[in-house]
This record gives sequence, structure tokens and C-alpha cells, in this order.
Amino acid sequence: MDIVEFQGISFLVAAPPLCPIPTQELVAVENQLGFLFPEDYRAFITTIGVGNAELGIRAFSPQLILDSMLSEAHDRLSEFWFWDESPNVLTQAQAIECVPFFDSYHGDDILFHPSDPNRWFILGHETEEVVVVRSFQELCDFYLQGHDGLYPPYKFYRYE
Repeated sequence: MDIVEFQGISFLVAAPPLCPIPTQELVAVENQLGFLFPEDYRAFITTIGVGNAELGIRAFSPQLILDSMLSEAHDRLSEFWFWDESPNVLTQAQAIECVPFFDSYHGDDILFHPSDPNRWFILGHETEEVVVVRSFQELCDFYLQGHDGLYPPYKFYRYE
């Protein structure tokens, strides 16, 4: 199994080979949507690809986001809003405009708003507080807090 480094984080590729998203595919989806994805996300999926990381997060493909995740998140957040404890961080109206690009094993939504793609929102499945992170490293650090005994390299399972 291969070990891949991304921003100082080691991943053990549990199902080789990696399948990075071609830059052209990413740019085509960005052009259709009319905005750029966060730089860390762009770098991750064009370096490693989409899949599940053992530390509890899953990266979506740009095409999946365009085809279904964006509308599903919009519909779900329009109907259900549980994060009233963080109105100064993110309102329901703002969340509906956000883009899902990761999620977690626990059912957390991980979103960004196109107006500020380097401010990511974690809508916890089991909490009413919105957490803000600003990078892939901070996202990983947040999820590692709940994993005692998990050490690098972290397994990464790709999917197509």
C-alpha cells in the first residue's frame, strides 16, 4: 500500500491506485456553477481524489456536487434547521446558499459559501452549534479530536 502526504498529513492508500480528479473536470464544474471551490479542496481532489479518510471525512467529487449534492443539501436545509445556537456564524438562509463538499461518518454536513470559499462550516449531526474551520488541516484536526488512538498514516479509501 502506498503512503501519500497532503499538507503534512499522511494517508495510507487502502485501495490503490489513487484516482485524482482531472483539473479539467474540476474547472468544467466550477464554470457551470459560476464559482471556484476552496483551494484546499481543489488541491486534495486533484492530488488524492475522492473517497473516505479514516479520520471520519469523505470528499465529494465536483460532478456529484453538481449533479445531486447541491440540490439535496438545499432541500434538506430549507426544510430542517437545527443550528439556531450559531446565528452569528451562519443563518439558515446563508446555509441554503452553501455548497456541500465534504461530509463526515457521523452525518455532519461540511459546507462553504461561494462568497468566502475559505471559510468552511461544519453542521454537526449531534449538535446545534456551527463550527468554522478555514483549511483542510483544521478540518482534519477537528475530526481527530474525537479519535483517541488513531495515528497516521490514516487510511484513505477511494471511490469513483
